[in-house]
Amino acid sequence: MVRIVKEYAERKKEIMDTAQSLFYQRGYENTSVNFIIETIGISKGTFYYYFKSKEDLLDSIVEEFTKEIISKLELVVNDNSIDAITKLNEFYRQAGMYKAENIDLIKTLVNTLYNDKNLLLRYKMNKRTVETTLPLLSKIFAQGKNESSFNIEHPVETARIVLLFGTSLGEYNAKLMKSLEENPDNINELQRHLNLYQMSVQRILGAPEGSIKVFDEYIIDAIIDKHNES
Repeated sequence: MVRIVKEYAERKKEIMDTAQSLFYQRGYENTSVNFIIETIGISKGTFYYYFKSKEDLLDSIVEEFTKEIISKLELVVNDNSIDAITKLNEFYRQAGMYKAENIDLIKTLVNTLYNDKNLLLRYKMNKRTVETTLPLLSKIFAQGKNESSFNIEHPVETARIVLLFGTSLGEYNAKLMKSLEENPDNINELQRHLNLYQMSVQRILGAPEGSIKVFDEYIIDAIIDKHNES
């Protein structure tokens, strides 16, 4: 049999794509490294050449997902033709739309990360999200300060507070999503949280009443649709 040698990036992507598909189908906890390598047809040594562990593999999948979101958000942030409020709303819209389009991955992450066994991995991923998003949000807040549409003194610190607030709320919302099957009314509490978060961001920024739109209904609809498919 002729051995097929693939380029590094191609092989790594193949492992990540296959694992991601299996995580969707079987769940992260029920998908072993052995099952992944058997599905692809590679040796265990090949797998560990690219990834230290299954946790490292999941982290790489999330890192790639984060990079794709950031690339979309950078286009918004660097658009000099729009004002800060419009830019912030589009920033949140693009992030929410991308998550809605990749709701399978979001569901997998929620089910995987929000248990005590994966506490360290969750901390690492949340920390990366804040670090990569902070420069972009800070730039929007600085623009809003200069335009006098945001009543803030320190754009970077304000952006950090908003992000950490969102991350903390996300921890609780993830628990609501995990128990959605047993408690369908959780979707209403989740929506209330999003509304309150939106109002809180507006007040932190000192922005005009009703000017900030953090989320759209399609995010809630995507969660409901995915729940109904289960």
